Amino acid sequence: MTGVGVGEAINITRVIDERGFGSYQVRAIALCGLVGFLDGIDTQSIAIAGPIIADTLSISRASLGPIFSAALFGAMVGALTFGPLGDRFGRKRMLVAAAVLFGIFTLATAFTNSYESLVVVRFLAGLGLGGATPCFISLATEYAPKSRRAMIASLIWATFPLGGTLGGFINGYLIARFGWQTMFLVGGALPLLVALALLVWLPESVRFLLARKGDDREVHRIVSRIVPGIDRGARIVADEERVVGVPLKHLFSDGRALGTVLLWVPFFMAFGLLAITVVWTPILLRDNGIPPSQAAVVLGFHGLGALVGMGSAGRLMERFGAVATLVPSLIIGAVATAALGYAATSVPPMSAVLILIGLFVGFGASGSIALAALTYPTAIRASGIGWAMGMGRFGQVVAPLLASLMVSFGWRGTEMFLAFAIAPVLGALAVLLIRWTAAPAADAAAAATVRT
Repeated sequence: MTGVGVGEAINITRVIDERGFGSYQVRAIALCGLVGFLDGIDTQSIAIAGPIIADTLSISRASLGPIFSAALFGAMVGALTFGPLGDRFGRKRMLVAAAVLFGIFTLATAFTNSYESLVVVRFLAGLGLGGATPCFISLATEYAPKSRRAMIASLIWATFPLGGTLGGFINGYLIARFGWQTMFLVGGALPLLVALALLVWLPESVRFLLARKGDDREVHRIVSRIVPGIDRGARIVADEERVVGVPLKHLFSDGRALGTVLLWVPFFMAFGLLAITVVWTPILLRDNGIPPSQAAVVLGFHGLGALVGMGSAGRLMERFGAVATLVPSLIIGAVATAALGYAATSVPPMSAVLILIGLFVGFGASGSIALAALTYPTAIRASGIGWAMGMGRFGQVVAPLLASLMVSFGWRGTEMFLAFAIAPVLGALAVLLIRWTAAPAADAAAAATVRT
């Protein structure tokens, strides 16, 4: 593709699909993954610090639910709003704004001195965390060839549990040596540095620019890095569907409505279950006399399982299909969830169960993201992923609140997680329904890449 002259056309969609990954695309994808990594660190931090903050502020254990849910509710609002805004104003612009937002308010968490201020600060930090997700997933997958889009979607989201894994071990050290505030000082400074790196080195999605008729000079600048030697007069085109009007409405038009709604179910169930597992594990262990520093290590093993599951889901979907990958994984995740309350008596069995939950429910969560990235065209991809992630974040909001309600009614940990084991089963049923009743809207739209 070098030496393209004036008036000649370059179809950038076909170039990316046929050439595979170049160094410029790899850099863009890696920068997107870095944001997901920081998201994972922040989620770990509040889970580990929660019981200590409760003691410091003299609040009840049940009051931790709203604190955990504040950040998750903010993440839900962020995903629902930043996704459509990313389709309107650009993935890069909204991603930088999201990184700055969650960096500032993660820093502010270290300086809160009241229950009310902590809830507000965690909501605002969550707004940035949730808003970043549809932007970096959309941008990363738009620099990947179609045959590897599912793999990239799951690998990018796997940076979240990677941040949780490393964050668990790092935070265990920080909290033991320097106190809980240090986790948020470090966790807030890093996103601000990354936001600066995004401004300098991250390109906007060229597919988005073409779908939205963006700046021709910017398009040529980006394409010249992917296809060296093109002439400034060369025409650049793409096989991208253009939409008219508000992107959000197109999630429910052209036969997409049923597939869109069904896709939300595994998001809600899998993400809600992963959230309650992370935020409630330190509490279960503390009730059995296990200190926060060891709880951080246990959560690190959960993140390790999720890292493997989320990182491999897309590739397995490409190889075996969505149903064959996601349904068995979610069922096994349900069995592991049912065992969680019984395993909390010591670190080894708890670590083993959490690895299984992270692995198999992580398959379900990451596989759902890959399916969303494949289902929607470029012009509405951030909106589609954003609203699906919004439903996942909504599950993360509801789960801790539901757990707090269960505790207030005297439920024990064993009973609570037996009930929560229903969630991945419902997610598996929704995946089957997507295959059997909504194939024209969702699964068949990705059939060229993901065989179901």
